[in-house]
Amino acid sequence: MGVIKDRETVRYFDEHVPEYNLERLEHVVEAIERVGGQQPSLVDIGCGAGNTLAFLKEQARLGEVCGIDVSEQCLRKTRERVEGQTHCGSILDSAFLREIDARFDFALLSAVLHHLIGRTRRESRRYAELAIANAAELLKPGGYLIVQEPVYYPILAMDSLFYVKKLLTKVTAERVTIFNEWNNIGPPVVSYYTNEQLIEMAEAGGRNEIVAKWIEPERLAPALRPILNKTNTTLVARARGA
Repeated sequence: MGVIKDRETVRYFDEHVPEYNLERLEHVVEAIERVGGQQPSLVDIGCGAGNTLAFLKEQARLGEVCGIDVSEQCLRKTRERVEGQTHCGSILDSAFLREIDARFDFALLSAVLHHLIGRTRRESRRYAELAIANAAELLKPGGYLIVQEPVYYPILAMDSLFYVKKLLTKVTAERVTIFNEWNNIGPPVVSYYTNEQLIEMAEAGGRNEIVAKWIEPERLAPALRPILNKTNTTLVARARGA
């Protein structure tokens, strides 16, 4: 598979440089404290504007940290916030990842997988699976992969959302907001998964063992509740035999 480039998603994050809610990292801190030892190292894949990496370095008492993102604008913000390595590139680019010589105790994929977009939902899932496999290559022996994702049901609604967003991004670069910033049918295109799909991907065909998971329901806006359910899901996986 060659280098995968989603220019529209990169452009979106370059232009918006969003900062995400730190409350979602509660279970990440808990997992690191439970199995991480003294001053473990961590690579934040899709580190965004760096507020999450700075928070984790302090709260989880990390040692070496590294941020990877496809947006150079985001990485500039990250370097302002936290001291550590930064690398501009895609988790889907195996050649780029081989240039990173450091290996880490933890690799974090927080709200990244649903942004890895192919031409179809099936191709998008293959990208998510590749991201998980590549993230594991950045780990030391015995290291842990942490995957966090917003998870929506039913799957048919997520299929529809994917293709509606695909269509709308061809005619407008503006978000079409529904109720709040995070509920919209504009760019960027996203491909959300169910918990069953997410767990299957994290297990990587039996190569990884899920050692901890948190699946927490979130109440959506009243108008959305009859048609959608959501959980905020955190999975911690360790390679079998490590």
